[in-house]
Amino acid sequence: MCFGGGGGDGGAAEQRRQEELRQKRVREGRDKIDETFAQFDQPFYDARRQSYIDYANPQLEDQFKDASRDLLLALTRSGLQNSSARARRFADLQKQYDTNARGIANKALDLENRARSSVESAKGDLYSQNQNLADPAMVAQNAMNRATTLTQMPSYNPLLALFEGVTAGIATQADLERRGLARKDTGLFSTSNASKVVD
Repeated sequence: MCFGGGGGDGGAAEQRRQEELRQKRVREGRDKIDETFAQFDQPFYDARRQSYIDYANPQLEDQFKDASRDLLLALTRSGLQNSSARARRFADLQKQYDTNARGIANKALDLENRARSSVESAKGDLYSQNQNLADPAMVAQNAMNRATTLTQMPSYNPLLALFEGVTAGIATQADLERRGLARKDTGLFSTSNASKVVD
């Protein structure tokens, strides 16, 4: 008669033991995930942001130098190299440079945030998988695979023409002003200053 009762208690005890073992495996799996993902710290995200800045800024600088040279050449060809037009045109060019620099910084920050989001999402998936599988070895391997993918640098697209049209309208406007056809101040050029530099 005590045989049946002992069996019931033994079954419950075995279930408890199995659940304790399972929870131990879950904890081990979680530790493996945390250990593997410890590399995704703030310096990692800083480096991800900086990698885009290092990629894009040299292109911005090169394009800015080219645009500055093209603008100076266009102004010189039109006899406006010493006019107020030069100051206005180069001020506009600098504004474009500043806007593009901010755009690069914003995109770099966006890439950092996307990397952070991808890491947190992968970690959450692994935690869920670990809870279901309770297999530390498999979870550890899956965590390693996900981490390897997450550490790969994304490919970046080259920056398109950032200062397109910087010389637009210079020759035409200068020609009109030299002929005296541009009677009113367009805001682009000063006729009095333009006349000073025409030899």
